[in-house]
Amino acid sequence: MNQALNEGDALKQALGRVLDVLHLESGKIYLLEPQTGQLTLAVAQGNAELLNPGETAITPGECLCGLAIQTGELHETSDPSSDPRVSGRCRQHAGYACASAPLPAKEGILGILHVASRRADGFSENDMALLRSIGAQIGVAVENMRLREEARRAEALSTLIQEMHHRIKNNLQTVADLLSLEMSTSPSPAARKSLRDSIGRIKSIAAVHELLSLEQLRLTDITELARQVCEISLRQLVRPDQRVTAEINGPAIYLPSKQATALALVMNELIANALEHAFSLNRHDGRLVITLAQDGVQVTVGIADNGRGLPPDFDITGRQGLGLQIVRTLVTKDLAGTLRLENRPEGGSRATLTFYK
Repeated sequence: MNQALNEGDALKQALGRVLDVLHLESGKIYLLEPQTGQLTLAVAQGNAELLNPGETAITPGECLCGLAIQTGELHETSDPSSDPRVSGRCRQHAGYACASAPLPAKEGILGILHVASRRADGFSENDMALLRSIGAQIGVAVENMRLREEARRAEALSTLIQEMHHRIKNNLQTVADLLSLEMSTSPSPAARKSLRDSIGRIKSIAAVHELLSLEQLRLTDITELARQVCEISLRQLVRPDQRVTAEINGPAIYLPSKQATALALVMNELIANALEHAFSLNRHDGRLVITLAQDGVQVTVGIADNGRGLPPDFDITGRQGLGLQIVRTLVTKDLAGTLRLENRPEGGSRATLTFYK
């Protein structure tokens, strides 16, 4: 069975071997349909008079097969025509002994092996022991085949998702490149700044998809994401005469793509604000420290700088620029978290974001 290409071929080969080894005249394998709760005929071989081709579905509790699926035990009879447990067309098979053995697996009974043969004394104890053993082996083999098929499908789906994220990242990068070209030809300083900010946001989202295209899981390591977002901002916003160093601390913390995308945009805006406003024009060096921590399902992200700090009248709830408006919306709606901006006693400012996975 393990060498068969698919479940149907495996069941057909297994049933053929059972009939040959036990010298039986006919056999059928029914599989349990989880959606309907019924046994559905999967394969049948042998004497056509014993196969009852019209009976393709059996309800648990009905006839010997239904009893076997209901009780999880083998049921047999030496005279179907007089056995009160037997129903339907099976009662017409006088002179034939039949037995129904469950196909057990870890997740429960997967189906029934039903066999019939002309035997005056029915099935012996050795026959029934062998049928139980064969039923158990078929059940395990079917379960293993299904698990391998699920794994194959999961691997194919993972590859497809990775390719999708890779293409999205490339498309976002193309959009960012087009905006960069437009920014380089714009005569307006305000327009160039707006375009530069948009480019940073697009590249931050692209960084999420870049990580997702490399990971086997559908999760993003936000510590690595913070490193990439910070590198993007440093390349775009640090002046040639300025030296700004960045330090990212924290363990690998994994988030689903929606939260990771929102967090990437938040970090991009906060890092951009630090680079643009914390360090004055006459200052040639600066330092950023980004710290990530996880306590159970709570995640904390801190972004600190050694710049000039927040103005005395700063109020995050008041009228602010587009960047902080984006931050507030993403934090409250997408991350369902809280954000605190404050000055550090040793100088500079700190942004602390807290949310739950």
